[in-house]
Amino acid sequence: MAGAGEVERTDYTPKSSFADDLRVLKAMWFGSVSGDSHQDQLESFYNKQAHLYDQYRHRMLHGRKPLMMNMPVKKGCVWVDLGGGTASNVEFFGKSVMTDWFKSVHVVDLTPSLVRVAKKRVEDNNWGGKVNIILGDATDPNLEGLPPSGSCDVVSISYAVTMIPNWRDVLKNAHRLLKPGGHICVCDFTVDRDSQWGISKTFWKYLFSTDHIYLSEEHIETLQSMFDQTRLEVNYGTFPYVPFFLKCPYYAYIGQKK
Repeated sequence: MAGAGEVERTDYTPKSSFADDLRVLKAMWFGSVSGDSHQDQLESFYNKQAHLYDQYRHRMLHGRKPLMMNMPVKKGCVWVDLGGGTASNVEFFGKSVMTDWFKSVHVVDLTPSLVRVAKKRVEDNNWGGKVNIILGDATDPNLEGLPPSGSCDVVSISYAVTMIPNWRDVLKNAHRLLKPGGHICVCDFTVDRDSQWGISKTFWKYLFSTDHIYLSEEHIETLQSMFDQTRLEVNYGTFPYVPFFLKCPYYAYIGQKK
């Protein structure tokens, strides 16, 4: 429950089944990534698992919950979720979306199959007119449907920076969208240079790179150079059906436009 003067949030925990998990694992392990463009490559990876994406991924994308539970929201908030996939982040505010806490919510993703799931979520929850789903490149400052420059209160990017080849451009786009004092909220897998063993860094970097996901220390460093940091959590998370001792570091970062 939210306190007085606070937006109401929900601990979004979608149900899953072993049979559905097997379908996702089959798509992840045996599916091939193909295509000339980044969009084609993403679609080839997700098209057979998009409808099961949230049920499986919420158990490995550990940074999303602390990010959404701590995302600054004030009444009349304009929120852009870049690389927002199926719009599952909006579920954390499901009871508040249609209230005066949010003026508008814009979810951007490049993958058609994930966008279809996002649009169905909006329809099923009757969020139409408040939540706008945009198929397009999160790095594109001229993408149709985005709010004007300097008009957004919050821009979030969850588990997308590591998947965007020109990742600095998505951070620049977020900075452009934010009004002075607006907040950027980012979570993703990372490399923990302070306490992670060298062999662990090499292992996770290589493993993720086989799926075109690229871990880097530079992501947090770049955020810290572009914004005034207000919160940073670095922790380790497990994966479904993977030995518990194999944990990958992740971060949840909140910063403010200078």
